[in-house]
Amino acid sequence: MPRHPQDIAGNIRVTLTPGRAHIGAVEIVSTRPLEPARIFEGRTVDAMTAAIGRVFSLCGTAQTVAALDAAEAALGCPPDRAVAAARSAARQAEMLTQIVTRLALHWRRVLGLPLAPDAVRAALAAEQAISAELLGEAWRRPGAGVAGAVRAGMVAQIDVTALVAPLAEALRARGLEAYGALPDGAAPEAGVLAQYWQSAPVAAARADHGAGLAARLAAAEAALRALPAGIADALAICRPATARAMARPSGEGAATVETARGPLTHEVEIRDLRVTRCRTTAPTERNFAPGGPVAAGLQGAPLDLLAAELHILAIDPCVAASVDLAPA
Repeated sequence: MPRHPQDIAGNIRVTLTPGRAHIGAVEIVSTRPLEPARIFEGRTVDAMTAAIGRVFSLCGTAQTVAALDAAEAALGCPPDRAVAAARSAARQAEMLTQIVTRLALHWRRVLGLPLAPDAVRAALAAEQAISAELLGEAWRRPGAGVAGAVRAGMVAQIDVTALVAPLAEALRARGLEAYGALPDGAAPEAGVLAQYWQSAPVAAARADHGAGLAARLAAAEAALRALPAGIADALAICRPATARAMARPSGEGAATVETARGPLTHEVEIRDLRVTRCRTTAPTERNFAPGGPVAAGLQGAPLDLLAAELHILAIDPCVAASVDLAPA
């Protein structure tokens, strides 16, 4: 019996054991399958690339782009400049939507602030326009071309200051700017904190509060300010592009693309246009590993479930996550 997509995704449960007013131990249990993409083995490569972004829909565009890039490397039909640019614009627009959603809805819910759904709608509208008008209907097949239609409105106009300032103030008011700070010398989690680690606002936040919530908010803000320019640059290259022929029916390929949560890697083996091996490596696997950035930031932190939830949201798993206390 086919598994429901929610069953395929799994979930993450973070359990905190109290110490003396601090978190004494952190247990992370994940039911996320280690090799979820194996469900596509035995299918045609066209069926795999058409479905993978819908099955793993949270980063659906990035999943599709990585699968296409890997499959095309295997089959000897790499995308031309226009196709690669269109995919890049769509992937970055998805990143923008997801970061906006995290700050406008999830962070605000935890901090008790009014939600900002208009920002999410603006980002989502631009993302959907790129998908429908720039990529076109058939873009999810290896070698497919793109419609190439570019118009105004494909870069979301987000008031980043209005989105971020209330969150920064709420962190200050609650004394949470340093919450979840990584131990000295620890590598940041994959995602915007790693991408913008050396940027001036993030470096300043780290200097004042360590690599905690304030630094992660500064990194999200830096991403929101950089992504529109990246999308615009990609759109400037886009034009209509026709389909490309495959050089061979079999081969192996791999591709890595950036997502809001960090790098996503796809590896495929294809024999006679059927997928014989399909593997993905997602940033959640590293970020939420035992002893990884989530656990390192919580270990020894004040026992504050609200702050712990915000810490988990800031690192942002690609599946549902919960946090609770260990039974007494």
